[in-house]
Amino acid sequence: MNFNERLKPNTEFIIYKPFKMSQTHLDVLNELYLPLIQAEASMIYIYFNESSTHYEPLAVRFHREIMDEFGKPLSDFSTELEKLEAVGLIRSYVSNEAHDDLFVYEILLPLTAESFFKDPMMSLYLYNQIGPDAFRKKKEKLVYPKMPGNVAEVTRKFTEVFTTGSTGGFTLPQETFQKESYSSGPNMDLDDFDFDVLFTHLKGTKIDKAFFNKEIRMLIVKLSALFDLNAYDIKQILLSSTTQYAGIDKEQLKYEARRYYQNENNNKLPKLNNDVSSEDKGSPSDSYIKNLENISPLDRLNDIRNFNPSDGDLKLVTDLIAVTSLPNGVLNILLEYVYQQKQGDLNYPYTMKIAKDWESKGIRSALDAYQSIMDYRNQRKKENQQANSKHNFKERQGERQPSWMKEHKSRQGDKEKKTGEEDSKKQSGSNQKTAKDDPEIQKMIQEFRKG
Repeated sequence: MNFNERLKPNTEFIIYKPFKMSQTHLDVLNELYLPLIQAEASMIYIYFNESSTHYEPLAVRFHREIMDEFGKPLSDFSTELEKLEAVGLIRSYVSNEAHDDLFVYEILLPLTAESFFKDPMMSLYLYNQIGPDAFRKKKEKLVYPKMPGNVAEVTRKFTEVFTTGSTGGFTLPQETFQKESYSSGPNMDLDDFDFDVLFTHLKGTKIDKAFFNKEIRMLIVKLSALFDLNAYDIKQILLSSTTQYAGIDKEQLKYEARRYYQNENNNKLPKLNNDVSSEDKGSPSDSYIKNLENISPLDRLNDIRNFNPSDGDLKLVTDLIAVTSLPNGVLNILLEYVYQQKQGDLNYPYTMKIAKDWESKGIRSALDAYQSIMDYRNQRKKENQQANSKHNFKERQGERQPSWMKEHKSRQGDKEKKTGEEDSKKQSGSNQKTAKDDPEIQKMIQEFRKG
């Protein structure tokens, strides 16, 4: 959503708020959210809540109203709104109708105090923002005593007190009623972490893919963002917080992630920074991709194959190093890409064809290789969306293609694969130079193995 282009004084907006705030909600907002989002964002949230009571539900209003109330330009408003979106207090929507500039702001209730303190991102950011003493005092203020012990429930059931009458002509209502719409915490998405890369790392371990339900996946997304963890880091953490029969322990996972980060950062904890623009953040996979530049393809192969590569795997990696001029990072991306594409089969002709293609395009870094895959994927995705609206609806519901390491299986792709296999067979039949024939390459491989 580009506010600089879409947001004008005469741009219309609607407040969607099917609930009423209570004093408890305001207490949580003031005690827990205010230190994170600061006063301006908090006032916008309260204004949206209070002002909506003076209008009919879904009344159309204009953004000049916000400019007049706060005495600020809309660029300042959009900055504060982003904070509210990020912590999950507001969801913003824009009309898909042509020539219709209409925004819908859905107001969400703050997390409950318990949910806030148990959320790894919100609680840790608050801890760093206000310090341990203030954090402890706020928590104590919002804690409620447990139910007294040694009691037995004697509550009457409904059927013990009431009897049902005639049901003739009665049908259950289908309308939408007022309801409490709670925040789900920081605005994160499952696509913010590449689980396919993680599952590649986890092959051969005791950690079953079935352990990763939606709740566990979202927790991993939050922890990876909070502690700047890549797939390899998450693997190490999971090994310490998973049992074969009980699965992944959420509390242990949070503890191990925090300990892992502190061990790597001299016992420091991450801090919330509101000054980093979205353009400066980079993609969630950037750190992992950059790390691939410093890993030898032979080491990456060992990691993929759990230190048991086949002779064909070793020949493939050796020939990639010897025949192409692609650097380590590009070769590592290539290996992971093919591994995902071929369900674990590092197909020689297919891999060599892509390597030659990338070499001819001048791809010289893991990030360039990643971007090449993303560009192709986006191109195919647009074509699919135009050709099949039903499939596009499924993707919006969350059933999208799960990995950047995925090409569209089309007739054209099969044709290219067949051509690549034929070309590679011809090349294999010729006097192809391998690492075994070149002492300089042998020396390089030894260096790779050392580090």
